[in-house]
Amino acid sequence: MHSELDQFKRLCQTLSQHRKLCTGEAIPLPDIGTWPQRVRTEADFTALVSAAYKLWRENWKLDIGFFLSQPRADGLIHAFDQLIYHLRTAQQHTDNSDATARWNTWTSNACAKEAPVTAEDWSACGRALMTEINNAVDGLCRRAAAGRQRQPFRQAWQAKTAESVAAAVSRVASDLGLYLNDGQRKYHVRTVEQRWSKYRLRPGDTAAGVLASLAERSLVSQLAALPFDYEWLLDELRVLGTTDAVPVLRLAHAVAEISGTAGEKCLELVKSTWVTLRLDSTT
Repeated sequence: MHSELDQFKRLCQTLSQHRKLCTGEAIPLPDIGTWPQRVRTEADFTALVSAAYKLWRENWKLDIGFFLSQPRADGLIHAFDQLIYHLRTAQQHTDNSDATARWNTWTSNACAKEAPVTAEDWSACGRALMTEINNAVDGLCRRAAAGRQRQPFRQAWQAKTAESVAAAVSRVASDLGLYLNDGQRKYHVRTVEQRWSKYRLRPGDTAAGVLASLAERSLVSQLAALPFDYEWLLDELRVLGTTDAVPVLRLAHAVAEISGTAGEKCLELVKSTWVTLRLDSTT
């Protein structure tokens, strides 16, 4: 597997150079020495999957999200993104039938047997996975080389990777007067990172503006329990099972939080506010 690892190292260095030319900062390079240098057992292969997953979906997630959001993104990039997700998920969640099926199919194809058993079988799986990631990184390099000459491409890539998600969450939380403990902050940072990694900047968007919006939505979505049963409210307003049900509940949460009321008093406030808003919308 040494030749595949050497090729991987060269491709990562090339991609890093492209990123530096486009954004001013090189992409974080993996420590190849910590990756399995050979695969002879299922444990070795599991370690290789984990290393590839951490690089692709954690350390490079904003860059990968940027490339996946590009029009006509390289199919090899999409293919590896799905493959490494399924292989890692199959390791971590044995109850995920889709991921387990993908693991079984892919590993059996990689070693040309019903299932990998011997050291040679697992070695074949290791080489096959390195070939897959090398093809994907090569696709990233080719896409970066093609886009490097275009200013919109460079600006979009820089915007995607330059803004700190953690800083955006802290800033918006301060604006909202919210105190976040470490656990809450980490939760919101993860939530915003997941959405941001898949977000494609549109004309007029700025990274700071989009991140602030994502942070605001995550922070505000943490709602306290309603001071009454939600079905009671939906029945009272005759919106149970209709498209108005969700807006009514959003209004109810806001009224309860602002007024500090509960029970019948809160219900009456929600009803009167809803009726007023609905009347205003038709005039």
